[in-house]
Order: sequence, then structure tokens, then C-alpha cells
Amino acid sequence: MDMLLSVDFFFCAAHHLPFYDGPCKRLHGHNYQLRVTLTGRPSPKDGMIRDFDEIKRTVTEMVLVECDHHNLNDLMENPTAENMVVWMWERLEKHIQGLRELQLWETPEYCVTYRQ
Repeated sequence: MDMLLSVDFFFCAAHHLPFYDGPCKRLHGHNYQLRVTLTGRPSPKDGMIRDFDEIKRTVTEMVLVECDHHNLNDLMENPTAENMVVWMWERLEKHIQGLRELQLWETPEYCVTYRQ
């Protein structure tokens, strides 16, 4: 039976939205939350879908090293949550088998979900 496995990550970053007509046009920061969800079947050998530490290492190396305590405008011209989550997916999909969904919160109230 397939199951979903999720791992949450937290990071801080700054950005400004150059095409937004409002206060977010100015440089500001967020305490982001990223949830990485994958699907799979538990291994008959160890009973796990995937080792949590393996996912943590991959996400840290492929995404968080580039984002945490950085200005996201250095990564892309318009770092909206929508653009960021697609960028993250593109970096992770080749490295996390069964990747199903990414959720990115800019604040506790605002979240973008991306899945293919």
C-alpha cells in the first residue's frame, strides 16, 4: 500500500517583489516553512518508505543552502512563493524518488502548494 511521507523544513530569507504594487515591493524577510511530501511503499526489509535523514540531507544540499539567510532576489528576478516552490521542485525532483508535493509557507497564514 502506498503511503505519504512528509518532512518539514524552516528557513529565513529576504526578498522584494519588483512587480508587486504594495509594501512587498520593498526588501523584507520571512520565516519560511517548506513541507516536502513523497509517496512510496514501506520496504519489507526495514519498514520505511525512505530514511528521514536522507531527505533532510538532500533538501538541505539542493535547496536550503541556496535560500537560508540569503536574498532570494539573487536566485531569481521575481521570488514570489509561487516561483520559489517551482524552483525548489526543479532542484529536488531528480533527487527524491516519489516526490509528490511541496508546500511553502511565507507566513503561518499564507501557503503555496505545488504538485505534478
